[in-house]
Amino acid sequence: MKTISYIITGMMIVGLMSCNEYLEHKPSKTTSLVPETTEHLDYLMNEYYYTRQEGNDAVIYGSDDYGLYKELYDAYSGAYYITDIMWATWDVDYLPDQLNNWSVEYEKVFQANMVLSYLDRVSGSQEDKARLKADAHFMRAYSFWNLANTYCLPYTEENKDEMGIVLKQTTSFEENMERATLAKTYEMIESDLEEALKIKTTFSEGNRRIWRSSLPAVYAFAARYYLNRNNYTEALNYAEKALDEWDELMDYNTDMYFSENKDEITINPNTSEAQVVEIQYPYTYEGEYEFSIALEWKELYYLRFLYNASEWFLPSKELMDLYDKQYDLRWKFHYVPNFSYTYGLTSPAYAWPGYVFFGDHYILSGPTTAEMLLIKAECQARQGNWQEAMNTVNILRAKRMDANAPVDVINLSATSQQEAIQKILEERRREMPFSARWFDIRRFNNNEDPNDDVERLTREFYPYTATGILDKEALKTYTIEKNSRRFAAPLLNTEIEHSLGAIKQNIY
Repeated sequence: MKTISYIITGMMIVGLMSCNEYLEHKPSKTTSLVPETTEHLDYLMNEYYYTRQEGNDAVIYGSDDYGLYKELYDAYSGAYYITDIMWATWDVDYLPDQLNNWSVEYEKVFQANMVLSYLDRVSGSQEDKARLKADAHFMRAYSFWNLANTYCLPYTEENKDEMGIVLKQTTSFEENMERATLAKTYEMIESDLEEALKIKTTFSEGNRRIWRSSLPAVYAFAARYYLNRNNYTEALNYAEKALDEWDELMDYNTDMYFSENKDEITINPNTSEAQVVEIQYPYTYEGEYEFSIALEWKELYYLRFLYNASEWFLPSKELMDLYDKQYDLRWKFHYVPNFSYTYGLTSPAYAWPGYVFFGDHYILSGPTTAEMLLIKAECQARQGNWQEAMNTVNILRAKRMDANAPVDVINLSATSQQEAIQKILEERRREMPFSARWFDIRRFNNNEDPNDDVERLTREFYPYTATGILDKEALKTYTIEKNSRRFAAPLLNTEIEHSLGAIKQNIY
């Protein structure tokens, strides 16, 4: 992990030097710049360009929100990268040699640890130091949680002694690199969360620095954390606290619109069926290059994006079937018809939508007001207050459905607790596709309610090797069962090698 120090050093240099100073002083691996004030540490924590991104391929491709289809590949072999297919088929043989987000999350941990290590050595007010301390603990808790839910088995009583993650708490390269147990991992996350909850920074109109931690953001993460632990009392408590602090929602009837920028693509060129097709995008799509759009998304508590290097969040048939195509404005604005044409499926033309938010690469993964309403509703329903849960989820529905739709279309209803839970979970999937589904499947399969279990996920696709797809061979069935150890993604072999064997690979 020594490369992490070079990255952080470069970030420090960019933050602490003026533009001219930076141009005159090219950073190198040997450059060392020592923070001296809390202002210097603030520069470091403000570098959201490095921290906003979550390139979690296990989350993007692993769940049934993602569509892996033979017919798309047959129409255009470039529709899928080989690594996408590996993640989508839950591979354990080739993925240890592919890039993943393990090191990226540990860069954020390193950044948090650097701030914590310098707090007692820099000048500044105690108030600023307390704020930075809570800020760093929140960043570390958030990354530790993402790592644990990606590379470890779900935390249960039976799994508590299984391998967790490496609990880096300093910037020292001599620190223990062995993986802690799951129990110790979650103890650490909760300890960091406890420190983060001491933050005093709040939101107000015109003052939402969502690239930094705040009390609303920490409350929102705590709600997510406890929901993941199936602790519905605490999840409800923190969701309500977050909503008490900030409850703004984007109204898709008035706040969403289409961009004036459109693509014109010729399909079936050089044939009698050739035609030019116009591809239209929501205005948020332009946020790929200008993140001011994302920063103004008023229901976002904390700036985090799920990053897809393949540039196509390819929705499954099952996911798309959940939407009311006539009245659900999320379908209207986020599912771009014929997106496959932009990806090269033009000759012959093969139409398939793409889920978009901020450009080709990014969708929201940070906690939002919408997520808090969904957590609140789910917890109410699971605790028996299912009638009130429907009122809660319908607060969100009113902002996502066409205002001209019939009232009984806008508002969900239920006649039993189980029906209420089912409808709330479907709404959660419509609201948070790709980013939440993989984590949700893990928790569904390990809670006390058998009705929400996802017994298995199945794909039908060609076999493949480390370097290519064997599309001349018969299709193969890929399956991940409910209690599969593959719910823990494989670690990189290079990380294991660099640790001199201290880090152990998952057992499959």
